Amino acid sequence: MLVLRASFILLLLCQPPGQATSEAPKELVGDLGGSVTFPLKLPEIQIDSIFWTFNTTPLVTIEPKTPNRQANVIVTHSHNKERVKFPQGSYSLELSKLNKNDSGDYRMVIYSSSLKEPLNQVYRLRVYEHLSKPKVTMGLLNNKNGTCVTNLTCFVDQGGEEVTYSWESLGQASNESHNGSILPVSWRLGERDMSFICVVRNPISSNSSNPVFAWKLCEGAAADSESSTILAFLGVSLLIFAFALMPAILIKWREKRKVSESIEERKGMDTHQEIPNYYSTSGETSVYDMITCVNKTIPEEDPEKTLYFSVQIPQKETISEENAEKTLYSSVQIPQMMEKPHSAPTSPDTPTLFTHEIIN
Repeated sequence: MLVLRASFILLLLCQPPGQATSEAPKELVGDLGGSVTFPLKLPEIQIDSIFWTFNTTPLVTIEPKTPNRQANVIVTHSHNKERVKFPQGSYSLELSKLNKNDSGDYRMVIYSSSLKEPLNQVYRLRVYEHLSKPKVTMGLLNNKNGTCVTNLTCFVDQGGEEVTYSWESLGQASNESHNGSILPVSWRLGERDMSFICVVRNPISSNSSNPVFAWKLCEGAAADSESSTILAFLGVSLLIFAFALMPAILIKWREKRKVSESIEERKGMDTHQEIPNYYSTSGETSVYDMITCVNKTIPEEDPEKTLYFSVQIPQKETISEENAEKTLYSSVQIPQMMEKPHSAPTSPDTPTLFTHEIIN
C-alpha cells in the first residue's frame, strides 16, 4: 500500500505544473544558520495532497487530515527530517539550519478533486550571513598647500552577495551621505573636524564602521605643514640674527686689522734700526797671535813691563749692554838676558825679543 502511494506521488511530481496561478515568485530571505517559513494559505476546498519541491528535487509530500484519515507527512531525504517542520498544525513549511546551498526556488503544488488545475506557488529563497563590522583603509595621501586629499575604501570580510556600501559624513553644516565603497576626502588644516562612517547592508543585516576622523587622516599633512612653518620661521629668524650681527663683526674685524697693521709697522722700524752683532762674547771669536823666540827658555811675565791697551767700540743704543764694550788686550813681554857660562856669543841675527799678543 505504501509502495503504491509513493509511486503515485512520484507520478504527480513528474507531471507538468499547473497553470492555476500566474503570480511572480515570492521573495524570501534567511540568515545563515537560521530558519525561514514558506507561508501557505489553503483554499476553502477539500485538499487531496500538497507537494513541495526544491528546484526540481522532491522535498516534502503532505496528505492533509480528512474525516476518514490522519494527516501524513513524507520527507523525501532523511537529512532534511530534522530541518522540516509545520508549525501550529498548519501546512506552511518551516526550514531550519539554513546554509548557502538552500538558496533557490521552492515550489508548492496543491491537488484537489474540486479543481480543474493544480494550484502552484513559487518561492525564491536567498540565504545571507550577518555582516561583520566593516573595515576602512586609506589610499595614497596627497598634500597640496595644506590640504590633504585621499580616498577611503570600505570592505567587509565574507560579505557575500548583495552587499551595499554607503558613507555618512558628520561634522559639516548638514550631514551628507555617499553611496559606494570608496569615499573621496578633501580636508584643509584649520577647517572644522569631520568624521566619516561606513555603513554596509544586505537583506538581513547592517553594520557600521568605527568613525574615521579627518584630522587623524591628515595628521601627517598637518605635521608637514607645521614643520614647514617652523622651518620658515627659523630661517627668517636666523637671517635677521645674521644681519644684526654683521655690523658688529665688521667693526671687530676692522679693529683687529688695524692692530695687526700697527704691529707690522713697528716690526719694520725695529728691523731698520738693528745692526748685526759681529762680536760674540764667546771664546770662539778670539784670535791669538804668538811670536816666539828661538830661545827655549821663556822668561816669566813681569807685570811692570806689561802694557795693557783698552779700546772701546761705540755702538748704537739698540745694542745690548752685554755687547756694548769690546776690550782689546795686548801683552808685550820683554825677556831678560841671561848669560850662561861657556855660551856662544850672541849674533846680531839672533832674536832677543819675545812678544805675546792676545786679542780678545
